[in-house]
Amino acid sequence: MQVSYQHANPHDGRESHLLRFHEEIHDQTTCILVDSGSGVDVDDLLGEDEYLSAILLTHAHLDHYRTLGSNIRDEAPIYATPETAEAIETRLDTDAEHADLDNPDDVRVAIEPITDWTTVTSDIHVTPVPAGHAPGACGFVVRFAEGDDRHHLLATGDFTTRRAAGYPGLATDLPVDAVFLTAATNADFRDQLTGAVATVVERASAGSTVLTTTSGSTGVHLAYLLAHVARASDLARPVTVAGRVATLWEAFDYDHLAVKCVTTFEDPDEVLGPGRITIAGPEVPIAGSSERLFDAIEDDAGATLVQVTSGAFDPERSAGCTVHDYQLSNHPTEETVDSVVEALGPIHVVITHQQGHAADRYKDKYDSFVWATDDSKQYTLYDDGWSGPPWVTEATRRRVRSRLYTDAGPDVGGSLDTVDVPLPTVERHDDVDLVTEGIDTDRLADDLGLDVGILEAPVVVDADGSTDDPVAVADGASVSDPVDETSQVDGAESEQPIEDSTAGDDVEVGSDSIADVLARLDRIEDAVTGTRTGATVVDAGDGVTLLRVTDESVAEALAHGERVDLVIQTDQEQDARDDIETD
Repeated sequence: MQVSYQHANPHDGRESHLLRFHEEIHDQTTCILVDSGSGVDVDDLLGEDEYLSAILLTHAHLDHYRTLGSNIRDEAPIYATPETAEAIETRLDTDAEHADLDNPDDVRVAIEPITDWTTVTSDIHVTPVPAGHAPGACGFVVRFAEGDDRHHLLATGDFTTRRAAGYPGLATDLPVDAVFLTAATNADFRDQLTGAVATVVERASAGSTVLTTTSGSTGVHLAYLLAHVARASDLARPVTVAGRVATLWEAFDYDHLAVKCVTTFEDPDEVLGPGRITIAGPEVPIAGSSERLFDAIEDDAGATLVQVTSGAFDPERSAGCTVHDYQLSNHPTEETVDSVVEALGPIHVVITHQQGHAADRYKDKYDSFVWATDDSKQYTLYDDGWSGPPWVTEATRRRVRSRLYTDAGPDVGGSLDTVDVPLPTVERHDDVDLVTEGIDTDRLADDLGLDVGILEAPVVVDADGSTDDPVAVADGASVSDPVDETSQVDGAESEQPIEDSTAGDDVEVGSDSIADVLARLDRIEDAVTGTRTGATVVDAGDGVTLLRVTDESVAEALAHGERVDLVIQTDQEQDARDDIETD
């Protein structure tokens, strides 16, 4: 088996590449295209006797699929995660012409959602793995077999190790021999994301009409974060996602009572208002929903425009309303890229999505063979064994081999024993965690005047979509249903709405009792303030009073001299609470 790669658009985005697997016995070549960005022309890449076996689409950002429709041939499937497939199909349904996408009907037929190992040929299989970056984004592990040996390549696509709207980041313990590494970096993401969220919440809390303009997937990410901040604080503001952002919110099956979803609207007043947060695209208000909404607030001195851009367009700088802009390109820091390569420990690293000096800085940086090529030539990575680039020095070869043998011994580059290697799947986490999303919770708490523990308190979503989040969507209720104020307990909204005679037919009456509500509040209180337990008061004499903790597991967890905060509740107060819970 001979394995080679070729940059598919070296002078454009350089995010796309063609993999070739040549099987010498039958003289057959399997060709797999990873992403299909600007300037990719498969007909120019493939030889007369070659055919396209598959396209691997890492995520639904336009720079990765702009030429997708024009590169479908040989009945090759387009493999993607279910979320990416949904995003592409909704784009085709709404504005394929505006996005300049060719052959939308062919794309609909070819796109095939996958979640596990999928056969390309008898010797070649692919599977998606989490990649952070955007909701539903993935990298792909490609497994090829030569006799009894099996080897693995990883195409990271755009990636982060942090989460993206609940979806996990790239794992660093994948068993791979070669990595096609997206080397795009951003050192300012955490600062820009935290600033954007803080500004939106602050302005809405001050009573401003807040319009946030951004791309579809970034809008989903922001709505996800803002909904959690609303849950965690008394600064809760209604969030409306509109247009393309709303379409993706629905397609990805997000639900939250703090978020209202409006895919189409006639009048901007339907989605705008004082103290409300509205998220719409595109990222600058020059077209589509964001342009219409900006027109409605542009001369309103009490309104706020917050532009969250990728850097591809110049934001609006001045208007009658207050204007802010943040650049949010969800890529890792260079230090994170280095740590990923070090943890994966591959034999080969092929640099993608960078050009010139930005790519050259990775040459000879790792104890791996680094390919930072900038042309469309074919380069061989494997030919009956792994070998380095022809231009590397013998000293580099020895250094790489020494590291590999130190790590793996004589089995370096050999096969893995399992037929199907268990790998992480692209599934949304059940818990919401602002820190792992990239939020600087200390700064955000400071900006909003909150206790950081409140922002970092865990919230778990059950498999059926229910959650212990007090503002999460009730089973059977749509996100557009009004919140029933009578269901609030101590200022928090219950998971299930209490029966409301004015509710529409779409709302199911919640079956939760007050005891269930209090139990959920107890869990939230425990997460924020600590563990609830009983204690016996002991008079030790000489003015010393001790508390003997009745729960032994709690007592064992405490150390001598440790300071703890107490909330005292007498037996009478507990009895009164029990009476409420049993009514």
